[in-house]
Amino acid sequence: MSAPMSFLLAAVASLAVAVVLLTVGLRQVGAARRVDRVRLPARLLHRPWWGSSVVVVEYPAPDGSPLVARMKMFFVYAPGVSYEFDGTVWANRDDPTDVTPRQTGRVTAGAVVAIVGATFLLVAFGTGLASAIIAASESITAA
Repeated sequence: MSAPMSFLLAAVASLAVAVVLLTVGLRQVGAARRVDRVRLPARLLHRPWWGSSVVVVEYPAPDGSPLVARMKMFFVYAPGVSYEFDGTVWANRDDPTDVTPRQTGRVTAGAVVAIVGATFLLVAFGTGLASAIIAASESITAA
């Protein structure tokens, strides 16, 4: 197999992987954003002093009893930025134990898969371009 054909094969394979990963990732993000969430008051029980971003909160269940949940929250420590726990959580209406600090839900996994898919798309473009350049240079040297 010649060099341009091997690069072209790598480009096609990377393109196929990119399409699958982008489709799966964007569908995951869309599914996470479609979850119907309701805003509930919450009380912060434990916040890590250093190193971890997992907080423990207490919030009311639909029947009024208190529920306790651990959730990952990204804290920003920078001048002029006041991103702290605001005393509320967003709970899934169908599953009250599924809580997040944002209304958008759990989009991180889908976003990471989509980013990896976009990376494979760039790899497919690069190997396809390399294949074209190698084929052009071989035709020039053969002439």
